[in-house]
Amino acid sequence: MKRLPPVLCLFSLLLLEVFDAAKAQARFGIEFIVVHVHLIGGRDNYEDYEGATNNAIGHMDRLGIRKAIILPPPQIISQDWYDYPAFLHALSEYPDRFSFLGGGGKLNAKLHKYNDPSSVTKDVKRTFADQAEQTIRDGAIGFGEIASLHISAVPGHPYEFVPADHPLLRVLADVAAKFNVPIDLHMDAADDEIPIPPRFKDEDNPPILPSTISSLRRLLKHNPNAKIVWAHGGSDPLGSMSPTIIGKLMDEYLNLYVSLRVVGGRAPMHNKLLGFGDIVPEWIVILNRHSDRFVIGSDSFFVSPNLRGSGPGIRFAQRNVPKLRATRHFLSLLPPSVASSIARDNAL
Repeated sequence: MKRLPPVLCLFSLLLLEVFDAAKAQARFGIEFIVVHVHLIGGRDNYEDYEGATNNAIGHMDRLGIRKAIILPPPQIISQDWYDYPAFLHALSEYPDRFSFLGGGGKLNAKLHKYNDPSSVTKDVKRTFADQAEQTIRDGAIGFGEIASLHISAVPGHPYEFVPADHPLLRVLADVAAKFNVPIDLHMDAADDEIPIPPRFKDEDNPPILPSTISSLRRLLKHNPNAKIVWAHGGSDPLGSMSPTIIGKLMDEYLNLYVSLRVVGGRAPMHNKLLGFGDIVPEWIVILNRHSDRFVIGSDSFFVSPNLRGSGPGIRFAQRNVPKLRATRHFLSLLPPSVASSIARDNAL
């Protein structure tokens, strides 16, 4: 049998890729990219992360997800924390399906170790900047998940707080601007000091939560070239991350982006994107007005099948399919051009 010339082989592969993309488009209506996904595996066992990665690929193929950006959860010193080196080998098996952010372990733990701004010396800043730059040189396409206010939702899920304009977050913003990469920021929104909601009182939270919106404004103003991706829009645990607040901040700060965590109707969250199966009108307004600065961040937790127990990652993983199905439904309700931007183009 005669072999095809190399040019024809390449052309055939391109045709197959186009055909596969067309099949996926016909099957799913629209493929999307998820910019905020966690892998949960054993700390010292790379095979556990391979299992978590295969779990993620299975969900992605079934639900029409073209690519996912993996990031470590925001961890603190007292945890057995890990960062991107733990899962890089597992991701290398699927180079076209994954990218990664770094710093949710090493940088976030250091940020919260020095949560008192007065404890941050020039040496601490310099070391932090060096570690951040090394993260990008190692292949990360940004920083995350980095926490300002992170309430404790379940046992083992830590309470964390530093103001969004903490000295080390300003350092991170400068590094992000230097390399033109984003920061994925977990900041539960509080317009003012507020009492902890009753459903979170039994967890590791203080009775009064600090205000966060004003410090986010200061971070955005600190370096307008630093892209800040505010995580978890559309499923707000406290009630202040409203489309009105988001819209005002996006009007004022062109470096603010928002990743959307779409949840189903029964999820106990505030300011949800979906109400009774349709997109809430207040959200439609800002999604249209700023369609170039929203992305999909499902906050899915893909767990190795080798892990057992009832830790936060395992509990959160039970919500993966409902959230991803809600995301598909949400995208199907948007005008085609807006859906394309939010589903894929902005992430790319």
